[in-house]
Amino acid sequence: MKLSEHLPETLAETAQRALEGVFTKQLQLSIAPAPPLSESLGADEKILHATVSIQGERISGSVLLQVSESFASMVTELLLGIQGESEEIKDITGELCNMISGLIKAELTTAGFSGTLGTPTVTMGSPITLRQHPQSELCVTDWSSAGHPVNLQIQIRLLHS
Repeated sequence: MKLSEHLPETLAETAQRALEGVFTKQLQLSIAPAPPLSESLGADEKILHATVSIQGERISGSVLLQVSESFASMVTELLLGIQGESEEIKDITGELCNMISGLIKAELTTAGFSGTLGTPTVTMGSPITLRQHPQSELCVTDWSSAGHPVNLQIQIRLLHS
């Protein structure tokens, strides 16, 4: 049995609602579908990867948010009102992923799949794509906000049908 059979909508629609909720309400930024992250980056652009796990009795999963360092810096300034240092930029990126993950978790809970969020982990490097775990559903979506690429990946595995 697949998780999508239990959800009222697809993971891609859940991803879109979560991103729109955080970007338009919290950041006051618009977000629109875009080409894949790897096609939208500048040659020397660094990527921040923020990951939050979702663990429950019936599900196990992760949310991966990838944004350019320049976008993360802009968001940090929006939220803090000052230009952030490296650690502040990483913290804000982790918090951004945490807010998005919270909205995703809320939709999963409404569908009967409660869980808890892990602590955000933030790294920097080249763009990555989650490998689909057997018996899981993987959703990879690409967006643009304020001219910057945004990649959101959600992988959820149903533990018990």
